[in-house]
Amino acid sequence: MHVAICDDNGADRKQMERLLKRESDKRASTTGVLYVDSFGNVEAMLANALMYDVFYVDICMTPGVSVNDVIEGLAKKGSNAPIVLCCSKINYREQNFPVNVFFLDKAIKVAELSESIDRALSIKADAPSLLELRDETGTIYVTADEILYAIPKSRAILVVLTGGRTHLVRTDLFNLYSQWAATYDCFLPPLGHFILNCDHIAKRGKFGVTMDDGKSFHLSRDSRANLDLILSAKN
Repeated sequence: MHVAICDDNGADRKQMERLLKRESDKRASTTGVLYVDSFGNVEAMLANALMYDVFYVDICMTPGVSVNDVIEGLAKKGSNAPIVLCCSKINYREQNFPVNVFFLDKAIKVAELSESIDRALSIKADAPSLLELRDETGTIYVTADEILYAIPKSRAILVVLTGGRTHLVRTDLFNLYSQWAATYDCFLPPLGHFILNCDHIAKRGKFGVTMDDGKSFHLSRDSRANLDLILSAKN
């Protein structure tokens, strides 16, 4: 399990590092080692935010920066990992936060820290697998349900996502489909030079389908047969 600490109080940050190291030693033979990275500012942590399974955050000494900046930054990066707000000078419980935020009081008690790790492990176990979309400019991670369809564009593949988002991937359709189909059974094989997420089909006609965003695709006989198989397996 990968853990990030983001605390602008150096002494508190070092103390959390020590506590998590001891917690990791205790868990080595049971729930596994904790891999901990520690940051004194928000920007450094957000640079590789998607690698972490839980965040321990307390930002109360940096002018113009707050825990809200952390939470908003993680959301923009696509992270759904739990965020543990460590209450010291600021009682974060008095504010409204997303459902993936919970709290820990300073000074940190070992038992409460251990409980928070157990909770984060439980959330991680229940979380959907993420699919990697990589190009020259960077990598994003999405759930299968965020993908509507994928179509060729120039020498790449345009992946169309929910919310009007898109991401260009430097690969081919069959390689992309093999990665997605290894985990999920909702994707229509690219026999028609596109991949469709069958869970986002809004309307089905005799020879084709219309997706949630209004985009229509004509399906070959083989694609229609594959669609029937996918839909029948879900019923």
